[in-house]
Amino acid sequence: MNKWIVKEFMVDHNHPLVEQKNTQFLRSHRFIKNADKAQLNAMRGVGMGTNQIMDYMVQQSGGYNNVGFTKKDLYNHADADRRVHIRDGDAEGALVYLCGKSEMDPSFYYKYNVDEDNRLANLFWADSTNESVSTYTWVLETFLDAMNNKKPLYVITDGDKAMHKSIKRIFPNSCHRLCTWHIQRNAFTNVHVKDFTNHFSKFMFMEGTVEEFECAWNDMLEMFNLHGHKWVTDIYAKHSRWAEAYLRGHFFAGMKSTQRCESMNAYLNRFLKTRLKLFEFVKHFDRALSCICHNEAKTEFETHHSSAVLTTKLYALEKYAGTIFTRQSFLKFRDGMRNAELFFPVSTENHGGYHVHTLTKFRSLDKIWKVCYGNSDWSMKCTCMMFELVGFPCPHMIVVMKIEHLEEILKSCIMKRWSKLAKEMVQVIMTMKVKVMRLTSYDMVHSALCAHRCLILLLNRKKLLKRLDVQYKDSLVKWKNFVKIQRKKVNGKI
Repeated sequence: MNKWIVKEFMVDHNHPLVEQKNTQFLRSHRFIKNADKAQLNAMRGVGMGTNQIMDYMVQQSGGYNNVGFTKKDLYNHADADRRVHIRDGDAEGALVYLCGKSEMDPSFYYKYNVDEDNRLANLFWADSTNESVSTYTWVLETFLDAMNNKKPLYVITDGDKAMHKSIKRIFPNSCHRLCTWHIQRNAFTNVHVKDFTNHFSKFMFMEGTVEEFECAWNDMLEMFNLHGHKWVTDIYAKHSRWAEAYLRGHFFAGMKSTQRCESMNAYLNRFLKTRLKLFEFVKHFDRALSCICHNEAKTEFETHHSSAVLTTKLYALEKYAGTIFTRQSFLKFRDGMRNAELFFPVSTENHGGYHVHTLTKFRSLDKIWKVCYGNSDWSMKCTCMMFELVGFPCPHMIVVMKIEHLEEILKSCIMKRWSKLAKEMVQVIMTMKVKVMRLTSYDMVHSALCAHRCLILLLNRKKLLKRLDVQYKDSLVKWKNFVKIQRKKVNGKI
């Protein structure tokens, strides 16, 4: 009949009761409120760990006994929430997120491919552990596709052979430079000869001609007796990719190593963790880029809405540089103005509409530089070729600007990428499609609304307490006056 008949009911408990201080651990007493869940999800969204979140919740509620749940409950909720997001697969969740990003921002680009089992194999900007020629080739081809088939003119890498082959295949006309830091480290590791690394570094950054480099290289081999040394022979075979003498005239924006890439990796590590799911990785990566864009916007604001502090005697030239260059570029140019004090002219030759100034350096009279200034076409070139390499006028050019009494930097000596006009063609997209708004996490919106509502309640509570305090003090004064009057009546004074 599937019926139960209760024959007897015992009012007393048939087990020992839990002490009051331990009721917080009972399952029936543990519950994560929706507001707490919203806070938890929002904090996890910015990379906070569960332990940190628990500490914050405990402090906010006034103690562990008041928080209403345990750390294990938080971990369980976080895992459950993560499973909801990847119910269709981790990779699927990441691709959905990237798809939403591309709809939100037309300039955003991503691409992926799958293997024979229809599983995600490569994601365009993912850090692939498969450093093969085919993988690098796919990455470079996808990069080229994202840049509308505009190939880079110059590339710096750490010397990976697979990467070099891919670059030659995809970017055959690009100038490929090897990272100087990696080469110096390898020199120290592979050649155990005293003082070799210091001498090798000097040759690497030597500003002389190709002939001077070759002569100095042979002298170094004789000095250290390194003829036939495997590493030295191998690195010399690549000298056109690391020797300054061979790279003169190629623009690398002042970069000689992959240090910027390494510093970017270190920066991203602040936002990323090793155990992140793929969909979480792309969200945190996006957050890191957002932070970079914010800092860049702040720097751009300071450049356009504040004036540079002038400190040199060349007031007119320095002031003009402050109006042309971005703030950081201006500081680099001013460093060049100060270094120009070390150089002085030796002679000047006139060739039609061109003045060729020969300069030397204080306490280095054996070195000379020639600067050709065209007063008809407003051009200027220096034999050091620093402008072609870095994009800033060299100290030798600045000396000639003083000699020629120029109060403005020649347009031919201003590279647009370092000027305030560098981004004039870049359009910042501020709009967002309505349907993409659905990608915004409901929990984060809910958390923001809860926080806003709590703030209103708190402010209203403060106002109420203030009114009650005023009323209390007013009532207290009236009560004291009433008591005073009654005492006078009792004493017969009225």
